[in-house]
Amino acid sequence: MEIKSLKDLLKKQVLRLEQKALYASAFAGSKQGRQVSVTTSEKNVHFLPPSKGVTLTAFDGHYFHEKSINNLTEASIVTATESLLAEIPENSSSEIDIEPGPVIDEDFLIHMDINPSRVELSEIIQKTGQIKDQLMSSGSRVSYAVVRAGNEQNCELFVNRNKTLYQELNRWDLFYLTILKEGSHTNRIFSGKALQGGFEHMQVAENDIHKMVSDGEKILNAGRIKPGYYDCIFSPDMSGVFAHEAFGHGTETDMYLKQRAKGQEYMGKPVAAPMVNMIDSPAYPGQSGSFFFDHEGQLAADTQIIKNGILTSGMTDLNSAVRLKYDRTPNGRRENYAHKTYARMTNTYFSAGKDTLAEMIESIESGLYIDYMTSGMEDPKGWGIQLEALYAREIKDGKFTDNYFTPIIVTGYVPELLKSITKIGSDIKMHGTGYCGKGWKEWVKVSTGGPHLKLKARLA
Repeated sequence: MEIKSLKDLLKKQVLRLEQKALYASAFAGSKQGRQVSVTTSEKNVHFLPPSKGVTLTAFDGHYFHEKSINNLTEASIVTATESLLAEIPENSSSEIDIEPGPVIDEDFLIHMDINPSRVELSEIIQKTGQIKDQLMSSGSRVSYAVVRAGNEQNCELFVNRNKTLYQELNRWDLFYLTILKEGSHTNRIFSGKALQGGFEHMQVAENDIHKMVSDGEKILNAGRIKPGYYDCIFSPDMSGVFAHEAFGHGTETDMYLKQRAKGQEYMGKPVAAPMVNMIDSPAYPGQSGSFFFDHEGQLAADTQIIKNGILTSGMTDLNSAVRLKYDRTPNGRRENYAHKTYARMTNTYFSAGKDTLAEMIESIESGLYIDYMTSGMEDPKGWGIQLEALYAREIKDGKFTDNYFTPIIVTGYVPELLKSITKIGSDIKMHGTGYCGKGWKEWVKVSTGGPHLKLKARLA
């Protein structure tokens, strides 16, 4: 049974649940996809394990009860409803009021120039191989290359007493990596993209490949940096992971309920330089973390986390919003129908400023330009942060030198780093090849990004 065809049936189950429950909803989702991997030595095709199922949710005034099933027959769904009803106490009452939202019945579809389902697998393999060949021919020091490409299609339906929302999302992922070798020195460098859309995204500009390989060649013989504090410029790639790790998990409000996030203490207080603004937005056009509504029926919209240096909002799921009496934000997300909803980031980024990169470089007497994010982690409770980048390029007297250092580790205290920002670029670049894990390693797709940032950071 197709997900979309369950609208009327799930609406009946929601109304049946609300004969006892104070609030009820239903979520149905299906997911499928395929991925092609081509390396210097082999080709592989992987079909993502398809998933399809329904989750029924009921609130009894104190607790949320859920029942998930993967049998989408009418009989199975009705049986699940009756089973869930049996868990709800009689005469439920609560001071907590859950608003079902406005009356809306709408279908949402992303735009695709070329639907991947209509593209033969052989064509995807061929195109992936062509990009691998581009990488291998891009420099004499390239010894190995791998390219992964594929798509994931999600069909999702949300129903409560007022809302009937359906969306079809298709994300195209492209990841490519090279290993470079010179004598006894080796290094790897990678890039990619992940966007909502179709096979039209299956292309890499020759200039992008040339720049990536050239950057990798420059750090083949690079040494380690002397640990200490430096004036730094973060690339958009680095500023994106900084946004995600600094004020991402620390302002997911389900962490407030568990008293595992320091952000709650700073709501309404300065946490960054006055020029700093940060947004989480599933409505950002075309990004891999974008959608039309979250898995609890909240329509996509911007959430301003930091405004003029002040922490103004967290990101909520339904449970944390009603218990903390916060405004709902569109951040209630599941890995799929069989997983729990958490408050999760979507597309998290710093807003643009007014400075150019040239102005930032000219303003540094001695410092570093840091690029190619490789990993990030943070401690929401203590607000410590660690970011890792592939390299840093030296800046002296307002100009780049030919000195490179690798790898680069950024550590520090989140507010200290945010308050050290003195310039923000007018450029914004988003990047969406990563996943974000939470709970029992439950993964959702996210994008990060922003402009160039000038700040002071402790490096190792």
